[in-house]
Amino acid sequence: MCQHEISRKLNVSRTCVRQTIRKFNELHTTTTKPGAGGPFKMTRRQKRAIKLQQLRDDTLSLNDLVRYAQASLNLNISRQTVSRILREFDLVSYVAPRKPQITHEQRRCRIFWCYKHLSWTETDWSNVIFSDEANFEIVNRNNRIYIRRFRNDLKRHERFQPRVHRGGGLGIWSYITYNDLGLLVFFNGHLNSDKYIEILENNLPNAFEKFSSEQSKKILYQQDNARPHTSAKTSKYFKKKHIKLIPWPARSPDLNIIENIWSIVDQKLLKYSINNTTQLEEALKIVWTEISKDVIRKLFQSMPTRLRQVINRKGFACCY
Repeated sequence: MCQHEISRKLNVSRTCVRQTIRKFNELHTTTTKPGAGGPFKMTRRQKRAIKLQQLRDDTLSLNDLVRYAQASLNLNISRQTVSRILREFDLVSYVAPRKPQITHEQRRCRIFWCYKHLSWTETDWSNVIFSDEANFEIVNRNNRIYIRRFRNDLKRHERFQPRVHRGGGLGIWSYITYNDLGLLVFFNGHLNSDKYIEILENNLPNAFEKFSSEQSKKILYQQDNARPHTSAKTSKYFKKKHIKLIPWPARSPDLNIIENIWSIVDQKLLKYSINNTTQLEEALKIVWTEISKDVIRKLFQSMPTRLRQVINRKGFACCY
């Protein structure tokens, strides 16, 4: 077989084939000679020291580890070298997801709820109206925490960034159905029962109109357990309007698919230069219309997977 045919069959250059053949004819091997290249700058022990420093605090950045190597190990190395060392130990970097703190009892309730709804099909979930409020800030929006863990760490899902509700910015409420997104409703300040009931009165009828007559008796409204949602006044309103609620486990934003919509919106807002609430409101309206129906359908289809993940993770948050 000629060199051209070898090159074409192996999908490599003819120069590579020619050099490999010449190397084999001269040395009777194709492996690299021992000792080729410069000597290692670091010992195995020093590499392990850098790895252990990262494991002690998984939020340390590459710059932090470079400074540690200079101060404690007397090594002058680059960020690229540190990154390569960590990859050798299969340590990878990712953004810590924002999840609420969750107690053992809340985990138990989440598992029970997931088992109860595990048999639901996509058709069953299509009867649910998912709703939620969100707060979008004007400044300090891209405040992500990067952490580094072993790639196959079985407890990786237990490591998250505590999720806290803060004021400031612009408050919005909306809902998502199987066919479409609801309108954005803006509000100032904290949401109380009166504001919440007013929002529902003005917007829920539009949500019910998105369902067929056959589905009308099966519609379930989803909300979390925030105080305005569960107050006596709000409960009385639901009873008066004959609105059926789906019981919701505490501390479970990962099971509410509209939370993924907020994340998509938040990511899209990064391309806008926003200096005040007026600009933020206009940007939100534009971004809201960019979300396709395919995205909505995939979120509804993800519900069975979410439930199984919560069960497998013993009540901890799923990856969504």
